[in-house]
Parts: sequence; C-alpha cells; structure tokens
Amino acid sequence: MSIKEKEMKKMNNEINSIKRPLSIVEKIFIIFLGFFSFPLGLSLSYIVVKEINPFSVTHLPLLSIGWVVIFLLLIFSEFYFKNVSLFKGLFKATVSSIILSFVIYFSVFSLYVIIGTFPVSYIIYASLGAGVYITLLTLVRILLVILNRINKKIALIIGPKEDALTLAKKLLKENFKKIKVKYIFFENNGKVSEEIFKKFKECNSIIILDTLTFENKQKFLLYFNSNLNKDVFYCTTYFDIVLVGHEVTSINDILSFEQKPLRIDLVEASVKRIIDIIASLIILILSTPIWLFVPLIIKLQDGGPVFYKQVRLTKDMKEFKIIKFRSMRVDAEKVGGAQLAKSNDSRITKFGKLIRATRIDEIPQILNVLKGDMSLVGPRPERPEFVKDFLKENPLYKYRFNVKAGVTGYQQVSTTYHTTYDDKLRYDLYYIANYDTIFDLYILFLTVKTVLSKAMAEGVSEDFDLPFKEFMRRLELEYKEDEYHVHVNLKRR
Repeated sequence: MSIKEKEMKKMNNEINSIKRPLSIVEKIFIIFLGFFSFPLGLSLSYIVVKEINPFSVTHLPLLSIGWVVIFLLLIFSEFYFKNVSLFKGLFKATVSSIILSFVIYFSVFSLYVIIGTFPVSYIIYASLGAGVYITLLTLVRILLVILNRINKKIALIIGPKEDALTLAKKLLKENFKKIKVKYIFFENNGKVSEEIFKKFKECNSIIILDTLTFENKQKFLLYFNSNLNKDVFYCTTYFDIVLVGHEVTSINDILSFEQKPLRIDLVEASVKRIIDIIASLIILILSTPIWLFVPLIIKLQDGGPVFYKQVRLTKDMKEFKIIKFRSMRVDAEKVGGAQLAKSNDSRITKFGKLIRATRIDEIPQILNVLKGDMSLVGPRPERPEFVKDFLKENPLYKYRFNVKAGVTGYQQVSTTYHTTYDDKLRYDLYYIANYDTIFDLYILFLTVKTVLSKAMAEGVSEDFDLPFKEFMRRLELEYKEDEYHVHVNLKRR
C-alpha cells in the first residue's frame, strides 16, 4: 500500500462527532415546523370547532398574513435566543420554545379577535397551532439528543501535565462509559507536540484547559472550533465564567462584554422567594409519608435523635442551623471533629446510606426554606470551619455567599462529593452570574435525575491522590507515556 493510500485510509477512519451536524438538522426542522405548524393547527382546529371554515375564500387571505407573521416571529425568536437543544439542553430549549410559540400564536390570534375579524373561538386555533409546533419539535429534539448520546465520545485533553492528568483521572473513573480519554497532550515550556494535529483525528471531543498559555489557548480554540466534526470543550477560569452569556458592546471600537452583577436583584429575589414558599408547601404535603416513616426507622435503629442540626452559612455568611434527618452515628464527630464525608464512611449508618443516596435526609431543609434561611436552589450550605479553610486557599470563595444557600443547586446536580472545591466554586459562580427562573426550574428538573444517581451521594474519593501509574493500574487500563503525551488503550485488561 502506498503512502498516499495509507493517508487516505486514515482520513476515512477519522472519528467525528455528530453533535454539530445534528444541530444543523434541528435548525432545519425549526424552520420546517415553524412554517407547517400553522396550516396543521388550522386543520385540527376546524375538526374541533366547525363554526367557521378557516380555508374559505373569505378568511384564508387574512389568515395567510398571520401565517407569515407567525412563521417569521417563530424563526427569528428561536434563532435569536440560540434555542438549539443540543447546545442549550433539551429542557431549557423545550421550555423556551413553549413560551415563545404560545406567546406568538396567542398574540397574533388575539389581534384578530380584538379587531373583530374572527370570534373568540379562534383562540383555540392558536393553542392547537402552538401545540403542533411544540409536540413535533420536541419529538425531533428527543430523537436528536438520543442519536448524539449514542455517538461514542473519544476525547483528547490539552493542558499542563499536572492539570491534564488530574482531569483525565476524573473522566476515566467517573465518566468512562460516557466519554473515553484516548490522548493527553502536555504543554511543556509553552509548547505542545505537533503530533497533536495527527492524533486529534482519532478523537471527536477536544478538551482545552484554561491553564494553557494564552498563545496556545488562542491557537487551539481557533483551530479546533473551525472543525464542524469535533466537539470542543474549554475548561474555564473564574474570570471567564462571568463573561458567559453577557451582552457584547463596543467601547471606542474595542470589543467589550457588558457585565451583569454577581448578585440577584430585588425583583428576582422576590420572585424566587414566592416560588420557594409555594414549592416548599407542596413538597411538604407530598412528603408526608416520609415524615411518618423515616423518623420511626431512625429511632428503631439506634434510639438516637431523629434530626441532625448543624451550623451552616448562607447569604452574606450569615449563620443558621440546618435541619436534616440523621444519617450518621450519634458519636460521629466525637473523635476527630468536623470531617468531610468519605467513600464508604464508617460513620454513616446502614439506613443513613439509603437516605443519603436518595437525598431523603435533606427533606427537612424545606423547613429552612420556609423560614427564609435557604432557597430551594442555590450553592451548597457549608460549615463555618470548612469555609474558613476554603477562604484561606481561595479568596474568591466569598462570592458564592452573594445568594442564599440552596437545598439543591447547579453544583450539586453537576458534580460529585469528591469534586474539588475549586471546581465546585466555578459551578456556583456560573449559577449566580447566569441566574433566572428557568435556570432554577432546570436545576430542579436535574435534581430528580440526580437523586437516582448513586455517585452523587458518595463521599470524598482518595483514588485521585494516587500517582497516575497506580491510578491506571487500579482501573485496569493500559497506557503509553512520554514527555509530550499519554496514549490510553481504551480496552480494559
């Protein structure tokens, strides 16, 4: 086989992501359904309400104007808000589409009713038109999300050696089934091996660390983002977090990002508080059986107290007493004092393991929410002893206290207990910088999924402190390493 034929074979064997191509398919369907949802909705409406024939010569010209207006408004709004589920998330994209489509359809048809062109019954046409659009688009999005998840994720990591290996350990241990790390390229003295431009073809996901030098970040972000067949992830800094999603403006011809405050304003806080109270009362009523049986089992187990109260910090570092169902032994901290929970922690009781894994132990925190100490969604409430240490290590930690602590939060549903506090802080700051009500609803939706995940309830893992060689041996993974990169054999021994 000639050299040219070998190169052609390698190109044919290139592993590509289908995420970006699928996003193009989604955009095409948004246009297609935006156009045809109107006549489909009218057809269904005529079956339901036969009072007026919308396809008659009298009504069709006027409805055609509405058709064009609705189509243009739908497409403009969906694309303006970048409402693509593969990047924005299925839940967020669907909620946004529901709001946009119903507002647009009802606005146009209400105008017809107000000017006396059609009777009030035409509002039904609006709801069915929007319903057709949402139903079909959601089905398409679900299919595209499933196809994207089926596509195997093979990753290449670029970064300084220590940082790159730390991230690789986390991915190899916690997400091996979802994303497989094949190559880890090191930055040595500001340089990365040119071999990366050959090896990246064997991967469909590129992970770029923010700890690279500026020149390399710029070089690799521009290079890999120019490829529609690769997913590119940038592990961001605290500074970059507050830039995400903000308005771009020009100051004396210099591209600038207008910043939102890293706080929730008075109106947002008031709306959040109202939702907290209503939702907490509903949860309290629905969880009545838990309040009856869990205390009984805890009492029968060791005769100790049912509830566990502990001082935690909330907004502006204000102290309050958090309430939980007790999941540890009564004497858990008599020896050694305050400690972070660990994997297979001997202090946790048998029943405690169950209620921690299912998050049932946190249900009494609803009382803290009703009292106003906490919110349903927010950063994890931490102990003063730990916060004191965290602040010494990272002064930026104080900014997570710009909002109330939460029963659940973006960090809690996105990380495990053994995620580092620096990484957890990034999630908390991202949440505060990008807060809105839909984001809160999205986090509550993810919380249900998280409750079913055992890994989220585990304690701190000690495996990540092991040398890379020993870590890989425990995972039964073979690899080759030189001073420039690591090549992981994706087949376990």
